[in-house]
Amino acid sequence: MIKIPIAIVGAGGMGGRHLRALDALYKSGMSNVELIAVCDIRRENAIHLADKAEEILGSRPIVFTSMEQMKKDRPDIQAVDITTDSGSHHLIAELAFELGYNVLCEKPLSLTIRGCNRVIEAWKKSGKVLSVGEQERRDPICRLNKAIIDEGIIGNPYSFIQGSARGGNDIIIWPWRHYKNIGGIFVDAGVHTVDQMMYYLGDIEEVFAVSKIWEPKRYKGEKIGVANFYDHWVNEVPDEIDANAEDMVISTMKYKNGAVGQWTSFFAAHGEVTEYGMIYGSKGSIRPAKQRRGDPLTITLDGAGTISGNDVLELVPNFHLDELPARLFGSERLGSYNTPFEDADRFLVALEYFELGQCIADGTKPEVDAYIGRKDLAVCNAALESSILGRSVTIEEIENEKTSVYESSINDHWKI
Repeated sequence: MIKIPIAIVGAGGMGGRHLRALDALYKSGMSNVELIAVCDIRRENAIHLADKAEEILGSRPIVFTSMEQMKKDRPDIQAVDITTDSGSHHLIAELAFELGYNVLCEKPLSLTIRGCNRVIEAWKKSGKVLSVGEQERRDPICRLNKAIIDEGIIGNPYSFIQGSARGGNDIIIWPWRHYKNIGGIFVDAGVHTVDQMMYYLGDIEEVFAVSKIWEPKRYKGEKIGVANFYDHWVNEVPDEIDANAEDMVISTMKYKNGAVGQWTSFFAAHGEVTEYGMIYGSKGSIRPAKQRRGDPLTITLDGAGTISGNDVLELVPNFHLDELPARLFGSERLGSYNTPFEDADRFLVALEYFELGQCIADGTKPEVDAYIGRKDLAVCNAALESSILGRSVTIEEIENEKTSVYESSINDHWKI
C-alpha cells in the first residue's frame, strides 16, 4: 500500500492524541499515511512529540518550528494535520495551502465565518484536499443511529433535544477554551454537537438562543485536559484565569425539514452533572448513545415497546461498518462495544487519517469538507449572535456575513 508522507502541525495535547491515532492506524495493517515530521513554533513541544512518536511508532519524525522550513527541507511531505489551538486554525490552513499541502484540520475550521471563507478560498485555489476533523460521527454507534433514522424506523423526525450541564468554575480541558478570541468552550465543543445534530436530521436553518457568562473566574481543578493527553503541560496551567467566553447557551433550532431542536450547553453548572439526548419521530423515539462510550442505543416504538443492544441490529439488516472501523472496533455489525474511551478516541481519528490518505491517492472527497465545517460553526455562531441581537438568526445570515456582531471582535483580534 502506498503511504502518503504527512506532518503533524501543533505538538500540544491534541497533537499527542492524533499521534496515538496514527499508532492505531499503523497497527491495523491498513495504514496509508506515514508520519515524517512534527512542527510547532515551540521547539520543546515538537521535540516532546517527536520523542513520543519514536517511542510509539518506532521511528522519529523530523522536528521543525515553521512549515516554510519544513517545505524546503522535506518537499516530499504531501499533507499536514493541523492540531493547534482553535483560534489559529485558519492561519495555519491558509499557509498550508499556499505551500501546496493537503490538509486535515481539527475543528473548528476557524472561529469566524470570515476565517472559514479565507481558508475555503485558499483551498479552492490550491486544488488540494481539505478535511475537517469531525470524527464523532464516525463512531460505530453513531453510524448505527444514522442508519436507524435513514431507514425510517422512528418515522419522520419531529424533534431532537439534547443537553448537558457540568463544569462549575473549573478550567475545562485547557485555559484557551475560556477565551473568546482564541477558542471558547461553547464553540470548541459545540461544533461536534452541531455536526451530530445535522448528521442525523439534516441542515439547521434558524436559531434563537440566550447565552451567559456565569463564571468569569475559572480555577485549576483536580483534573486538566481529556484523559491523560495533556499531563505533560499541567504545570503551565495557572491557578486561576479570567474567562470571557460564554459558558451557558440555550438554543431552539429549526431544521430545514421542519423538525425543531432544543440544545442546552451549560459549562458552569454546580452540583449534579446531567446529560441527555432524544430524537422523536412520528413512530417512536431513539436515545442516541454518546460517542466514544460504546453504550447501546435505545429505541422505543409505538405499539412495539423498547428495543436496545444487539436487537437494534435486526431493524437494519443491511447495516455494516467499512473494513477499517470493523478491524479497529472488532466487528462490522455492532450494537455496542466495550472499547475504552482512549482507544475509541484514537480509532476515530485513525479513520480520519485513513480517509485523508484515500482522498489524496484516488481523488475521493472527504466526508466532512470545508462547507460542512463552516456550517457547523455557523450554527454555533448563530446562537451567540442571536443572544446579542435578541432575535432569531438564520444560518444564511451568518454564512453570508449579513450579521456578524459576535464575530467582529474575533475578526479584529486575528486581523481578518
